[in-house]
Amino acid sequence: MQALILFFVELCALRRTPQDLPASEILLGVVAVASLFVGVMIGLVADLSIGASLGQTLFELAITLGALFVALRIMRLDARFIQSGTALLGSGIVIGAIALIPLSFNPTGSQETDLAALGALLLLVVFVWSVVVTGHILRHTFQISLGQGAAIAVAFKVGVVLLMGIAFGGA
Repeated sequence: MQALILFFVELCALRRTPQDLPASEILLGVVAVASLFVGVMIGLVADLSIGASLGQTLFELAITLGALFVALRIMRLDARFIQSGTALLGSGIVIGAIALIPLSFNPTGSQETDLAALGALLLLVVFVWSVVVTGHILRHTFQISLGQGAAIAVAFKVGVVLLMGIAFGGA
């Protein structure tokens, strides 16, 4: 387990690639459950109810894995799905766990404080890091440049936010 955590930390530091992971459906399932847990924790720290947090996390997981599956199918790279999906979710766990810290500063709350402003700034840094890591994974998955991968990551993240707003009424 420790080696797996270290792998995802190294992936987030751009030192590893999705191809370095075993193509294991069991590992993808375990990482998906861990991703679900971290996503719910993020929602709870951001003052969502457990139901809303669970629903939004499941929705995001489904969109992420679904979009990856469709894109890989279109590009005839189906064999890369398990490793790429595991890499995306695993890196999301690491980045999400780190995002819990600035979220706990209440940057989305109603009171403007210096601590909330610091939390918002740190969340921006985490977001940019997330885009770079996702771009890195997409670069290796689709054999594109890091810039192209990062652009796809930004477009995807914006799309997920918009879809989530539609599906959950901005909750």
